Amino acid sequence: MYINHKDLKIDDIKEIPLWRYMDLWKFLEIVNTSSLFFPSVDLLGDQFEGKIPDKVYLSMKEHDKRNGREDSFVDVFKNFMEDYSRNKTLTLSWNAAENESFALWKMYAKDRLGIAIKTDFERLKNCFRSTDEEIYIGEVSYFDDNNPEYNFGQFSTLLTKHIYYNYEKEVRCLTRMEDDENLRFKNVKVDLNELIDEVYLSPFAYKSGLLEIIEFLKEKHKLKFEIKMSGINDSWL
Repeated sequence: MYINHKDLKIDDIKEIPLWRYMDLWKFLEIVNTSSLFFPSVDLLGDQFEGKIPDKVYLSMKEHDKRNGREDSFVDVFKNFMEDYSRNKTLTLSWNAAENESFALWKMYAKDRLGIAIKTDFERLKNCFRSTDEEIYIGEVSYFDDNNPEYNFGQFSTLLTKHIYYNYEKEVRCLTRMEDDENLRFKNVKVDLNELIDEVYLSPFAYKSGLLEIIEFLKEKHKLKFEIKMSGINDSWL
């Protein structure tokens, strides 16, 4: 089920569409299993994912040194936060935007067989209503080395990324593993009719037969989403 948490920012995303771009085979997995794939943080591409930025770490050490605290305290804290983030948390990412993103189509949905699921915050949280796992949802903040503000909280290492990635306008679903679990990923059961508002087909998909595939899947699984073609018309895709 969805759990509201005071440390997670959600106010700015409540009225904005949420998107997830993927290749056809990933969409097939979603509709055939009625589940969403949550990978562990260490499977994500950014090597600094789940880590406290170096500038923040050095500032913490300097602060403790000035205040006479043992130098090892910061290292213990940093190691605990990063270990918990990378080894005990699973995550699923969405893009918060009013419109489609050319960049995200190009990155995540290639070869004219791309899919974009469009939903919103209410649908997203409600799709987990019957889910066994506790699901947290929050907006990602972007860290700038030239303006190094960092808000520490229970989820700070999971919901902070370098400003290089701010074009993603990322929103994350998070779930924690049990103490005795050691997973690389988990397929989390969801209500697809609650989750999916619209399915967008990638640019030029009309040449690939993708529309017929999605219509077949929609009918087979008794899904209610609307099917739309991407409005982007760019040969680079």
